[in-house]
Amino acid sequence: MSPSQRARVLAAVAVALVAAAALLVSPAAALARVHALLTSPWFPLVLVALYAIRPLFAWPITVLSALCGYRYGLAVGLPLALCGAVATSLLPYYAGRRLPADADGLLGRLTAGSTAYFERTGGVRGVAAARLVPTPAEAVSGAAGAGGVPVRAFALGTLLGELPWTVAAVALGAGLDRFVVSAVDVDPRLVVVIAAVGVLVVVGPAYAWWRER
Repeated sequence: MSPSQRARVLAAVAVALVAAAALLVSPAAALARVHALLTSPWFPLVLVALYAIRPLFAWPITVLSALCGYRYGLAVGLPLALCGAVATSLLPYYAGRRLPADADGLLGRLTAGSTAYFERTGGVRGVAAARLVPTPAEAVSGAAGAGGVPVRAFALGTLLGELPWTVAAVALGAGLDRFVVSAVDVDPRLVVVIAAVGVLVVVGPAYAWWRER
């Protein structure tokens, strides 16, 4: 089996495993099991573990951001949640970086499309814009890795793009009397505003690309 064929098989298996895990292990079920540990001195380790396994189950980052707000409040929970948002995105990012640049078929088109997008927008702007628009976190991280975005640019773009979502989620969590995943629901009007900002961020490169065509 050639390296490109092996990469396609591994990518397909990884996607299948994440999809199956997302269906079988919901964040509500998992967090219900750790609810009793919220006041435990071991909770910081539990939180680190949740951020570490989050990409494997495709849980929304905002759920854990709200959990930070619920447990630590806005002042402490916000920086913790921002650090967690960046850290939890590194696994799919590095997985994307391992995809061969010369892959053919669908995998090759995805890699080429990611590379072209980030060459146009730049790493920081491209990642930030993709994070601002409600896009699956793992898709953005994997595309950034496959597109050759440097890790520092990826981390900064993730930090900027996740900032408004994290502020909203942490503030929401801090105001809850009891933490339940169903209560973590960002106002749709705020979603529209944040997404609009994400679109505006890449209007310049998009217009330049359109003019060249």
